This record gives sequence, structure tokens and C-alpha cells, in this order.
Amino acid sequence: MPSRSTRSPFYLYLALAFLGIAITGFSTTFFMPLARGTFSAPLVVHVHGALLFSWLLLLITQALLVRHRRLPIHRRLGWVGAVLAVAIVVSGVLVGEFAARRDLAATHQTWPFGAFVNIIIEMVVFGTLVAAAVFVRRDPERHKRFLVLATISALGPAWFRFRHFMPFVPNPLVTFSLIADSVLIVVMARDWLVSRRVHPVYVRAGAAMFAVHMVELAAADTPLWTHLGKWLLRG
Repeated sequence: MPSRSTRSPFYLYLALAFLGIAITGFSTTFFMPLARGTFSAPLVVHVHGALLFSWLLLLITQALLVRHRRLPIHRRLGWVGAVLAVAIVVSGVLVGEFAARRDLAATHQTWPFGAFVNIIIEMVVFGTLVAAAVFVRRDPERHKRFLVLATISALGPAWFRFRHFMPFVPNPLVTFSLIADSVLIVVMARDWLVSRRVHPVYVRAGAAMFAVHMVELAAADTPLWTHLGKWLLRG
């Protein structure tokens, strides 16, 4: 049996919280309809969901392995995470295309074009952050923080579905996007409490992630985003 670790459980608890957010957020639109047999969607939606939850479970597993100093296994599983990330990006784009075409047919409005552009951007942000984590994998402090940022970004859709629990919240897209990114404040505060400094990954990459999300919110309904969405969905 490995010896009991004295390492902080913070990242393990954070990974568990991420899973809880995803399960709660998607409970009303996925899990409960699935249990009732009323959920209907193309196979790619099911695949994308399975991949995302596999990512969260892997994040928990990796945190446990580090906590119990099973680093060789942790490193080997890391490549599974890299493959998962690629699959999440590809399936995420396909799900975004399905949703945009569905919403265009249902609403005959232009906002699904901008929403699709934002989905593309989100997949690029997630993939870039994971790629950065892989690139700096020999630096554990940077590596784990890039993965935290990638997961924070990926959980935006789960947070947005909290609107079903709180229909009184004004402008839910903006409100829950801000709440999703506010997790960055939590992890930065933890850095400050532990070491009296915030790690540069959170300061630089975290600020860049937040800035991209704000641009998405501001540009979603603009003519530029609409034209980009039409071009991306052409044919």
C-alpha cells in the first residue's frame, strides 16, 4: 500500500467540484430526460457528453494519483487525457454545428450563427489550454493550472444550464458566464493564501481566457459574428 500523502487535497476537491457542477447543470436537460426516456439527440451529442464526463473523471483520477504519489501511472494516463481533449474538440464542433442548424430551423433568427462562432472559439480555447498543459508537463505547477483553466472554460455550458434552477436570474447567458469564470478568482485566492503570490499561469492565461469570454458575449449578436457563422455553416 502506498504511504498516506501529505499533499494538499485542494486539486482533488476542485476536480470533484467540477464534476458536481457538470452533473447538476446537465441534470435537467440531459440526465433526467435520459432517465425518463425522453431525451433525443444525434449520436455525436451522446459521444461528446461521454467524452466530457470522462475528462472530469480522469481529472479526479489524476489528482488522486498525484496525491498518493503514483506518478508513473499519472504520466501514462496523461496521454489518455490528451487524446480525450482532441476528441472533445472535434465532437464539440460537430455538436455546435448540429445545435446551430437545429436552432436556425426552429427560430428563423440569426443568433445561432453567432452562437456557433462562440462554440468554435470555446473549443479552440479548451484545446489550446490543454496543449499548453501537455507542453509544460514536466513543470507540475504550470501543468495543473493549465488543466484547471481548460476545465473552467469547458464547464461554461454546464453553468449556463443552472438557469433552469434560477429562472429569476436576469440575462442568464451573461450572469452564468461570469459565475463560470469566477472560479478563476477561487483558484487565484488559494494561490495567494498558500504562497502569497498568484501563479503567472492564472494571471496571464487566466486573464486571456476571461478576455476571450467577454469578447464572445459582446460580439455574439454582431453582424461580424453572424457573417462568420454563415460562412462556417455554408453548404
